[in-house]
Amino acid sequence: MLGYIVTMLRNPDLAGLVRVVGLWRNSMHFHYLYAAVDSGLLAALAQPRTKAELNEELAVQRPEFLDALLDMGLSLKELRLKGGKYHIKGKLSKSLLGPQGDPLSALVQAEVTYYNSVYRHAAERMRGAPSGNYLDTIGNVVARFAKLAEPILRRFIKEILQGRDSARVLDLGCGSGIFLKSAHEANPKATGLGLDMDPPVVQQALDNLAQWGLGDGFEVVCGDIRQPPPQVKGPYDLITMFNLAYYFSPQERGELFKYLRGLLASDGVLAVASNFASQGKEPAAANLNLANCSIQGLHPLPSLDGLCQELRECGFSKVSPVRIMPGSTFYGVRAS
Repeated sequence: MLGYIVTMLRNPDLAGLVRVVGLWRNSMHFHYLYAAVDSGLLAALAQPRTKAELNEELAVQRPEFLDALLDMGLSLKELRLKGGKYHIKGKLSKSLLGPQGDPLSALVQAEVTYYNSVYRHAAERMRGAPSGNYLDTIGNVVARFAKLAEPILRRFIKEILQGRDSARVLDLGCGSGIFLKSAHEANPKATGLGLDMDPPVVQQALDNLAQWGLGDGFEVVCGDIRQPPPQVKGPYDLITMFNLAYYFSPQERGELFKYLRGLLASDGVLAVASNFASQGKEPAAANLNLANCSIQGLHPLPSLDGLCQELRECGFSKVSPVRIMPGSTFYGVRAS
């Protein structure tokens, strides 16, 4: 045994080996969490289960595969086996459970699926291969992990709308309708329109607004702001454009900003929130930017200064950026 240890210690780059193996272990851990979420294993283990119960509940056809996945969970200390039943042990697994953990589960799923594909195909795409056509399939995952930013964006809305005599809102890419609800919470006078391109998402937003008792004050329609449906009629006191800037090329953004400025009331505000170019300082933004460069229909992250200048060139006289997520390149920009 001692001889093997000595042989390992003679590795010419022992420090590099330790670092890479550490990253490898982290990668295994991340991929295990993905498989546990995607297979339904994690949800099934919200209550302790025997292996036989898991086989039945998860409709397992290959028991050896479940055995291997359970063994991985045990080896990573995410699971424990006690009294013949498997229990969730690890803090990471516990953080992914239930509705509260769903945005984190979606982040894990995004990183292992389409973000993984971005890196796997980086070399060929850098040399001219076409970008991946993912947008039609990743919408649900994107919408789920985008909820991580909801609390700070609700505060951003509140700071704009609170105390206004008029609060008519246009929410672009409205998703679940949560920001229309936030507008009402910030100002009970709020009314307006949500716009989204995905018909199932529109229906979800309508159902949510009805459940929240806000169906009379807000309308949600399916459409693309580049070809606005007839329901988009100003003036609006607030237009929100959250996590959408990189869906438009710089030229398209210029045209869009001019159009949106024309929809605003005289004291209205266009609120843009987005990650901006990392400039070598923020890995999460750099990761998103690489994905944007690899997915059809997306564009590189704009720089903060560049987007603010685009807004000024489109007639907004007051443009105020504020970092709304500490330690990141996620900013909110108020343009009026």
